[in-house]
Amino acid sequence: MTLSEASTPSSSSERSRFALSLGAVAVAALAVRIIYVLGWKNPVQPAGDPFYYHYAANFLVEGKGFLHPFALLKQHVQTPGADHPPGYVLALAVSSLFGFRSFLDHQIWSCVISTVAVVVVGLTGRRIAGERAGLIAAVLAAAYPSFWVNDGLVLSETLVLLLTTLAALTAYWLWERPSPGRAAVFGLVIGANALTRAETLLILPFIAVPLLLLDRRLPLGRRLAVLLVTAVACAATIAPWSIYNQTRFQHTTLLSTGLGNVLVVANCDRVYSGPAIGFWFHPCLTDLPQPPGDRSSQELAYRKIALRYMRHHSGRLPAVMWARLGRTFGFYRPNQQLLYDAQIETRNIGAGRVALAMYYAFVTLSIGGALVLRRRGLPISPLVGLVVSTAVTVVLTYGQTRFRAPAEPAFVLLSAVAIDALLLRRARVRPTAAV
Repeated sequence: MTLSEASTPSSSSERSRFALSLGAVAVAALAVRIIYVLGWKNPVQPAGDPFYYHYAANFLVEGKGFLHPFALLKQHVQTPGADHPPGYVLALAVSSLFGFRSFLDHQIWSCVISTVAVVVVGLTGRRIAGERAGLIAAVLAAAYPSFWVNDGLVLSETLVLLLTTLAALTAYWLWERPSPGRAAVFGLVIGANALTRAETLLILPFIAVPLLLLDRRLPLGRRLAVLLVTAVACAATIAPWSIYNQTRFQHTTLLSTGLGNVLVVANCDRVYSGPAIGFWFHPCLTDLPQPPGDRSSQELAYRKIALRYMRHHSGRLPAVMWARLGRTFGFYRPNQQLLYDAQIETRNIGAGRVALAMYYAFVTLSIGGALVLRRRGLPISPLVGLVVSTAVTVVLTYGQTRFRAPAEPAFVLLSAVAIDALLLRRARVRPTAAV
C-alpha cells in the first residue's frame, strides 16, 4: 500500500462521511475539555509558566511588546521577556485581541486549540492508513487525558501537540510527492514548532534528515536540495524573532533565555541522588545570587554554573539521565511522578492515572503500528522521530510527564494504525470462518 492509496477516498460521499464523523469527534473532544476546565480547573490562580503565558499575551495585545510578566507585575520593572519562545504567547494573544483576556478565557481558548489538534490527528491518521484509522486516531486523541490536561493549566504543550502532529502530517505530505514547495511548508511547520518549544527544533535532524536522505526514490542531489529548502524555510521562520531579540538583549538569543535556568534546576545535589533523582528542584536556582545584566547575561551565567556542576559530577550523569528518561516515559517511579505532577503542576492525579494506563497500552500498540507501516512500505521516521527527539530533550534537561507531549501524537497515531490493522484482519478472516 502506498501513501496515496491509504489517504485517497473512493468517492465524494466517503469524504463527506469522514468529514462529518471527524466533526462529531471534534465536538465531543471540545466538550470533554471544557467540562474538565469548568469542573476541575476553575477558578484557579495562575503561577509559574501559566502566569508568564497569560500575562505576556495580554501585554502584547496592549502594545507593550514581549515584556517579562514577573518583572513587571512583581518587581514593577519593564524588561524584555524571552524566557519562552513566542508561539504560545501569540496563540493566546489571538483570544486577548478579541476581548477574551481572563485566565478562564485563555483556558477555553486552549481547549479550542487542543480540539484542532484532535482534527489534525484524524487527518494524519487518514493520510497514513485510511479513513477508519484516522477516525480511530481522532477518538483516541479526544479521550486521552495527556491531550487535554494541559489546556486547563494554560501550558504550551497544548500548542505543541497541535504543531508536532502537523509536522508529522506535512512530513508524510512531502514524502508523498517531494517538491520545493512542499519542503518549504514542512520547514515552516518545523520553525513554528521551534517558536513554541525550542527543543522541537530537533524535528529537523530526527525527522527531516532521515525522511529525505534515505528516500532512494530520488537521486542524491534532489534529496539534498529538498532538505536544504526545508532547512532554509525553517531558518526563515525563526529569523524574525531572533533578529528582534538582537535589538533587546546584550547577547545572542535565538529562541529563548530559558536554557540556563532549566540546566541549573536540573543539575544540583537534590536531583542527582535521593528520591527526586532525574527531576528538577527550583531552589537550586533561587538560592543562587542573581547574576548581573539582562536576561541573556543571566542565562549565560546560569548555563556556566550548570555545566560546571555537570563536569564535577559526571560520574552521576548516566544514572541521572536514565532517571530523566524513565520519569518522562513512565518506567521509573511512575507513581511518584504522578504525585509530583499533582503537587507541583496541579495536574489532576485521577486524570494522570488514566493517562498513564492509556499510555502503556499505546506504547504496546505502537510497536505493532510501526511494523504495519513498514510492511506497507511507508516511512516511520515522521512518527519515530518525534519520540527520539523527545527522548534526547529530556536526557539533556530533566524528566517530567508533560515533556512527553511532542511524542504523544506518535503513540496515538501508531496505535490507531495497529487497531485498524487488527479490525481489517478480523474482517478478512470472518467470511472464511463462516464458510
